Amino acid sequence: MKRRFLGIDEGLQRLHLIDTATQDFIWTLDLKDYPLARDMQRLDEERVLVGYDHGYFELEWRTGRVLADCRRWKDVTAAHRRADGNTLVTGMNLDGRNGVNVLTLSPNGELLHTAYREGDYVRLMRVTPQGTYLLCTNDHIKETTPELVELRRFSAPGFEHAWKAERMADGSTIVSAGYGAFMAVFDGEGRLARRFGAAGEVPQAVAPFFYATYAFTPDGQLLVANWQGHGPENGHKGAQLLQFDKDGQLVDSWSAPQRISSLQGLLLV
Repeated sequence: MKRRFLGIDEGLQRLHLIDTATQDFIWTLDLKDYPLARDMQRLDEERVLVGYDHGYFELEWRTGRVLADCRRWKDVTAAHRRADGNTLVTGMNLDGRNGVNVLTLSPNGELLHTAYREGDYVRLMRVTPQGTYLLCTNDHIKETTPELVELRRFSAPGFEHAWKAERMADGSTIVSAGYGAFMAVFDGEGRLARRFGAAGEVPQAVAPFFYATYAFTPDGQLLVANWQGHGPENGHKGAQLLQFDKDGQLVDSWSAPQRISSLQGLLLV
């Protein structure tokens, strides 16, 4: 596998820039000051946005240097920079009402809008090309308006702590199933079209445990982080980074068990 990516090792709370072709860890950032970093977004040629428990920070991805830090909350699970420069911050109880929130902040950090709905779990949030939100809410995905009014939901047997959902160019929606340890694709009508990558469909050594963040390569293949558990010494339990072709067949994998305990976040650079 020849990929260069930013990888969040949740088990050891570290963020690395990794080149799989050379096995080089180009830099490492200790995340002790940025706990529970989960979400990453490429902003431009130099900067990446990283969401973590207390907010988000901007990173110079080539060097690992933190450029700016916005920390105001607890239980932030996702951060997304919009094209207009505003930032969407998703999490639990961010406004004190004990539910799910998506906050809109201006480029200078001013709170512009608070969206709220009842709920007790949310992970990564993605904005669709239609302007709706995809919220991972444990055993299903909610598609909502920007006010968090539910429009429809996506679910499949085995979803548990579903991690990330993304709308595809053809109108389908792809989801990583969390502890279900498979990938699911729903058609434009919201019906489950296919699933792949589960135990029994990949070599036993892969040890699917928790499918977390994923990313598409320029040629349309899919990279998936196969998280293996909290804390240290999980690196030998299974393959950490999986590569599936367009048909959902596993074609490659990569691990660095001596350096990574449990890969969760993934961003190709």
